[in-house]
Amino acid sequence: MAPARASSLTGGLLALLLAPGLAAGAQAAPEPLDERTAVFVLGNLQFLLVHELAHLVIGELEVPVLGPEEPAADYIAAGALIRADRRAGNVDRRDGAYLLAAADAQQLSWQRGSARGAPVPYWDAHALTIQRFFQIVCLLYGADPVTYADLPVRAGMPATRAAGCAAEFARADRAISWLLATYGRRPGDGPGAVLDIRYEAPPTLTSRRVVAEMQRVGLIETIVARIGERFRLPRPATVVMRRCGQAEAAWQPAQRELVLCYELVDLLYRMTPRG
Repeated sequence: MAPARASSLTGGLLALLLAPGLAAGAQAAPEPLDERTAVFVLGNLQFLLVHELAHLVIGELEVPVLGPEEPAADYIAAGALIRADRRAGNVDRRDGAYLLAAADAQQLSWQRGSARGAPVPYWDAHALTIQRFFQIVCLLYGADPVTYADLPVRAGMPATRAAGCAAEFARADRAISWLLATYGRRPGDGPGAVLDIRYEAPPTLTSRRVVAEMQRVGLIETIVARIGERFRLPRPATVVMRRCGQAEAAWQPAQRELVLCYELVDLLYRMTPRG
């Protein structure tokens, strides 16, 4: 059986942060999320979804990757979202704001784990959460040093690292262009396999509110449509939101499912910075 690849905010920290879910409320339409919460939760879900879709594309199309696949998926996810934000120009900067929220979650995970004395998972296939934070910050700054001019200082990034961020983004950008040119859809290609979307019943009031907001902005639908435009997938699969028993997002090739867990939704909601 092919192993599932799971994305988490950090290894053992999820167990420390995960508390019992909020009780489900009445089945009336849930109240909308406030803007800060919507950006933080949806921004993280978007990044994790694109990260897992990167694993799907790498595995399904047999894309060669030099080095660990997890950092490669991070760079593909961040780079792809930055490229989408650049195309939107001044009309829609949502992807940039969402990506900053994803970076913030990595930093929060590191800070909370350190404060609680959580074991540092040096052995994990993912980079440490604090490293993932600086990777996203560096790519954003490197892609647009004018818009994000103060970002390195706000993030506490040393000037020596910030000086190389433009080159770091340029490498990621070239790699994504190569991926699209080499494995992407070509003129005349017929439709690829379908990537379905399924929402199972949200178990908590929080997850109901988040799903309503995701559907309002078409978060999953937009990303799935982009994948279909850019790649001809050989086999069908499903993006599904469900209760899992743990807070994670994972591409499960044996089951042909990319799962976003409602426990992760609730966790992200509780992690949202307040005030």
